[in-house]
Amino acid sequence: MLNKLLKYDLKYMIKNMSIFYILAIFFAITTRLLTYVDQSVMVKILYSISLGCMFAMIANILINTMMRSWVRFNNSLYKDESYLTHTLPVTKSDIYNSKFIQTLIFFVIGFVIILISLFIVYYSKDNWASLREFIKTLTTGLNMSTAFFLIMAITIIFLEVFNAIQCGFLGLILGHKLNNNKIAFSIIFGFIAYLLSQSLVLALVFVYGLFDPTVMELFKTATVSIDVDAFKLLAIISSVLYIIIITVMSIICKIELKKGVNIE
Repeated sequence: MLNKLLKYDLKYMIKNMSIFYILAIFFAITTRLLTYVDQSVMVKILYSISLGCMFAMIANILINTMMRSWVRFNNSLYKDESYLTHTLPVTKSDIYNSKFIQTLIFFVIGFVIILISLFIVYYSKDNWASLREFIKTLTTGLNMSTAFFLIMAITIIFLEVFNAIQCGFLGLILGHKLNNNKIAFSIIFGFIAYLLSQSLVLALVFVYGLFDPTVMELFKTATVSIDVDAFKLLAIISSVLYIIIITVMSIICKIELKKGVNIE
């Protein structure tokens, strides 16, 4: 039954998100093609318009993945659609797992589409070299490969945003346990959950630093000339902590759902 739930959730997201994926790639291609045309004033204007549209689609992918995930979650569990959802022979855990997996899948797809779009527009040997130099400037004093820095940066950003989406799920669950102003309280609870999760990551890294002087040094120094191994370790620890927090919050959401759902 989880597969059937997931199928309907995926259909909903495909219907709402595919246009942004297609347009992001389309404008990335047109932007790249315009770089091979003689740069007249009109071509430069078209290039700027095409590039602006691509970035607009990238922003829409990120924003709509979050918003549509929350809307789908809210509609399936608390709006008119929920009357059907809750009559199905499925557990609350299956319902939540379907929404969780659906969000994860489309968030990964969104990130991939964004990276492909940026690659189409900007990739060249010269631009890659410039990017490496820019990253080296950011990491002055750190003997760190560009690939590692990019992978860890993308991973942490991905986990942070996905954590924010799940905080929204928790906020919706807690907000709908109240009788009035459910959406307003859902936003408040979600924001509080996000702040707590971010603070928890920082606190746990600090606790780890009490046992590892190289990590603690990151809290003390005001410069970027720090131990490269400590910086790598911090990135890895932060990623692991985000995964643990996302997993624990998922369990909390399922526990709260099992306590009962107040349909509007």
